[in-house]
Amino acid sequence: MDAIIIRDIVAHILFSIQYNLVAGTIAPYALKRPDLRPVMEKILNFDVSACFMLNEVDHGCDAKNLETTATLQSDGSFVLHSPTPGAAKFMPPSMPIAGIPRIAVVFARFMIEGDDRGIRPFIVGLGDGKVMCKGVTRTLLPPIACGRTLDHSITSFNQVRLPSTAMLGSHRKPDDMRTQFLMAINRLGFGTLALSLSTIPGLKCAVLIAGKYSLRRMVHGPEGSLKPIISFRTQQLPILHALAESAVMEPHGLAVIFKGAVLQYTQKSFANLVERCGAQGVFIHNQLVEMEALNRCNGIAEGEILILCIRLATEILLGRYEIPNAIKPNSLIAKHEVGYIGELKRLLGNIEEGHRSEAYNSRLLPHCRSLIPAIGHRMAYEAAVDMGVDPDLLALYEAGVVKTDSSWYVENLGLSRTDQFEMECKTADDLVPRVGELLDRLDTMEHGPDTFSREMGDVRCWLRDC
Repeated sequence: MDAIIIRDIVAHILFSIQYNLVAGTIAPYALKRPDLRPVMEKILNFDVSACFMLNEVDHGCDAKNLETTATLQSDGSFVLHSPTPGAAKFMPPSMPIAGIPRIAVVFARFMIEGDDRGIRPFIVGLGDGKVMCKGVTRTLLPPIACGRTLDHSITSFNQVRLPSTAMLGSHRKPDDMRTQFLMAINRLGFGTLALSLSTIPGLKCAVLIAGKYSLRRMVHGPEGSLKPIISFRTQQLPILHALAESAVMEPHGLAVIFKGAVLQYTQKSFANLVERCGAQGVFIHNQLVEMEALNRCNGIAEGEILILCIRLATEILLGRYEIPNAIKPNSLIAKHEVGYIGELKRLLGNIEEGHRSEAYNSRLLPHCRSLIPAIGHRMAYEAAVDMGVDPDLLALYEAGVVKTDSSWYVENLGLSRTDQFEMECKTADDLVPRVGELLDRLDTMEHGPDTFSREMGDVRCWLRDC
């Protein structure tokens, strides 16, 4: 992922939605329908701003139960309607802005004379950039907790007429409604990966800011001499772990598994880096808080991470989905993955009622969030080894992963807490003299925030400007 996205993360989000979700949904149909090619061209050229409307106010994780309807008319057209306030589409930006026309791929329940034919995507015009289309209403939502944001909205439809060409897909009633729904929303996997990949440049930028600040910020030692705060292990570890995470995670990407692994690590890292910059870490100008907030949003966008982990973990435990075997099965992380999966499969085997039972809900569901990162850490580690990532960073990454489930390594591999601490300590000792070099090797310097030209957020810059 190119580091330039940190120059404007919101622009990256818009680009990702328009290309990966909207254009990606329409493209397979456009191959067989020439009438869709003009709208595809407008989307790809950004002549229009396009959004992806799936979730509703009352239907997020259970989007398959959405209420918006698109009813076939006698002339072949459709009427799009939100029957209740809870059926309004939630979050996608829909405000008229800058005179740019807005369209959306809207998911609705396709109805023919009262017969539910399943959920289909429809191409819907929202407005011309100045006013909304007839029957389309929107309410601007409060801003999310970070700096620059999108115009997140609640959008509803009141008997909106759509042309016969608006629907993507056939009129035939599917044999399996669930399978048809999953096929209709298949681009969410690509969206999940694309948005999660932006976390790596963000983490690089955050660690560069925090690292340079820590090298420059001085305190008086016991003898009165000045020394940088990077001298303290409590300052070193968050920065070194973030460097290791960004280096190891970058070569790996497998949708939900990547999202699960990267978010488990980076949410903690962003918080630590903000904290280690003191009061200066919370200024919007320094971009750390903004990147932390957007990283949290990534955990929800294109599929809330907990729900995605539950679904994938369940498929793995039931044997419906297979993960590629470990290339380096003797690594600590690979042993943890195999052991954890085996432990949960044995637990599932003792539940006679199966995966839809209350026993599964109470005994296994709480493990799903941690199982997917366990798989992701192993895959990321192996990808990083193949890509020739710095061995010292790999070793620290491994030590950090061990700490995420410390008791398992004690119980199953006899790796005591002292041993685990020494793993981290030894690797950190090797990396501390190289902090400046590792920071300078990051590819985010030229695209970072104005803090780079303002001595990394030094408040004295503002005093000199006054």
